Amino acid sequence: MKELAFCFITLFLLLGQSMWAQPRASEKIKPRWIRDIPKSTSNTFNYELVTVMAKSLDAARQKSLDNLIEASGVKSGIVSVISYNSEEKLSQQWDNGKLTEQIGYKAQTEIESKSQEIKLYVESVAEYWECDRSGNYYLTRLYAKSEESPVFDDIEITSQYGARGLWRSLLIPGWGQFYKGSMLKGGLILGGSAALAIGIIGTEQQRADNIKKIALTHNETGKRTYASRADSWAAGRNVCIGALSALYIYNLIDAIIAAGASRIEVSPASNNPKNYSFGVSMLDYRTPGVTASITF
Repeated sequence: MKELAFCFITLFLLLGQSMWAQPRASEKIKPRWIRDIPKSTSNTFNYELVTVMAKSLDAARQKSLDNLIEASGVKSGIVSVISYNSEEKLSQQWDNGKLTEQIGYKAQTEIESKSQEIKLYVESVAEYWECDRSGNYYLTRLYAKSEESPVFDDIEITSQYGARGLWRSLLIPGWGQFYKGSMLKGGLILGGSAALAIGIIGTEQQRADNIKKIALTHNETGKRTYASRADSWAAGRNVCIGALSALYIYNLIDAIIAAGASRIEVSPASNNPKNYSFGVSMLDYRTPGVTASITF
C-alpha cells in the first residue's frame, strides 16, 4: 500500500510542476490543427501555416501577414535582371620625346526588376500564441490562401471529440485524453489505472497467501492472525477495485465531455466574400514590393 501511495504522490507532483512551468498561451492545450493542417474541399485554394516571433502580439500578427505576402511574391517569380557594361579607352601622347599614356575606364550597371501583377485572396482561419518569460510572443496562424477567386470553406473550430475520444478510452484508460491532446491528464489516468491494477493483484496475492497459511497451521491463534490479515488484504483489494472503477468511469465521462485541443472541421461553402487582395508592384528606387488592399 505504501508503494501505491508513493505512485499517486509522484503523479500529483508531476501535475503541479507541469502546470507551473507552462507558459502563457491563448489556449490551455496546443491546437490540433497546428500538426494536422486541414485539407481544402476544392482546388481553388490551400491552407498555409505561418509561425513567427515578435515582442508584441500585434507585431507578431503583422509579421505573420507580411511573411505570407512575401513568400507568395517570391513564389510568383519576382526577378531582378542585372546587366553589366564596361568600356576601356587608351590614349597616347608624345611630349618632348616622352610617351604619356592615359587609360580611361567606364563601367555601368543597370538593375531592372521584372514581375507580374498578382492577387492573393487570404482568410485568417485560426491562431495560437505563446508568451515566454522574456515577453516574446510565438504566434502560429492558419491561413486559407489562393491566387484566383476562391470559394473558401465553412470553418468550425471545436474542442469537442465525442465518440472519437470515447471508444479509445473504453479500450485503454487515458488513450482518449492522449488523442484529445490532454497529455498530462491522460498520463495521470493511465498511470493511476496501472497503479491500482498492480494494487489489486498485489493485495489479492497477499490475501491468498494468508488463506493458505490458515490451512497449514494447527495453532488457533495463528489461524485467527492469518484470517485477520487476509481480511485486511481483502479490504485493501476492494478499495483498489472501487478506486479503479471510479477512475475508469471518470475516464469515460471526461473523454466525452471535457474539452480537448481545438481542431478544425471544414465543409464546402457556396460563398465567402471576405478576402484580402495583394498586388506585387514596384516601389521607389526600382525595388520590388507588395501593395495590399482589403475587401469586405
